[in-house]
Amino acid sequence: MLSTRSINAFAFIGMTLIPLSSIAADPQSLGLSGSGEAGYNSSTGNTTTTSVFGAIKLNYNKAHSELKSILEVNYKSENDIQTQERYLLDLQQNHFYDEDRSYYSFIGGQFENSRFEEIDLDATLSLGLGKRLYQTDSTMLTGEIGLGFQSTTLTSTAGGKTTDQTIGRLKLDFNHKINDMVTFSQDALLLAGSNRTKFEANTGFKVKVADNMNVKAAYKHRYNDNPAAANIKKTDTQTTLTLIYDF
Repeated sequence: MLSTRSINAFAFIGMTLIPLSSIAADPQSLGLSGSGEAGYNSSTGNTTTTSVFGAIKLNYNKAHSELKSILEVNYKSENDIQTQERYLLDLQQNHFYDEDRSYYSFIGGQFENSRFEEIDLDATLSLGLGKRLYQTDSTMLTGEIGLGFQSTTLTSTAGGKTTDQTIGRLKLDFNHKINDMVTFSQDALLLAGSNRTKFEANTGFKVKVADNMNVKAAYKHRYNDNPAAANIKKTDTQTTLTLIYDF
C-alpha cells in the first residue's frame, strides 16, 4: 500500500499545482471536463487471475491555460498471490500563447508508487514547451520537450535508498478519429537521465457505444533501464479492456 510519505507528497503537489490555473485572465471561460475509466478481469481454472484497472482524468480549461490531471490504479493477483499494485498521479498545467492554443509552455509533476517494482515514490517535476505539430479535422499530433528533476525512493525491503537526477523530457501525443464511432490514440513519453531512463507508450482504440459511454482496448508498454533489483524485469506490458464514462 501507499506509505505516509507517498500520500503526503500526492496531496502536496495537488494543492500546489491546482491554483496555477488562475493564470488565465477570463473567468467566464472556466470549464471542467473529464472521464472515469474502469476495467475488471477474472479467470479461473488452472490459474485463477484477477486484474483491476481504474483511471480518472480531469481537465480544467480557461481561455489561455489548461490544467490536466490523471490518477491511475492497477491491481493484479494470480492464484490468490498479489503480483501488481501501482498508483500513478500526473498533473500538468499548460499556458497558451496564441488564440488557437497551438503553442504553450508547461509545468508538471508525475508521482508513482509501485510496490512490486520496489518503488516507494518516484517523483518527477518538469517544465518546457509544447507545440501542435499537425492538425486536421480528424487528426492531431502534439509534441513536448523539456527539462526536469527526478527523485526515486525505494521501498524499505529494497534498502530505502533515494537517488536524484536531472532529466530530459520528450513526449508525443497522437490522436486520429477513424470515423464517428472509433478513435485511435498513441502517446509516448521518454524521461532520460544519467542514472535511469524510463519510457512509456500507450496504444488504444476507443469505440463509442452511447452519448457519454465508450469502450477502450489499450496496450501499455513501460521500460526502465535501471530497475530497483536484479530480479525485476526492465520491461512491463499491460493489455486492458475498459469502460469509459465522459462528463
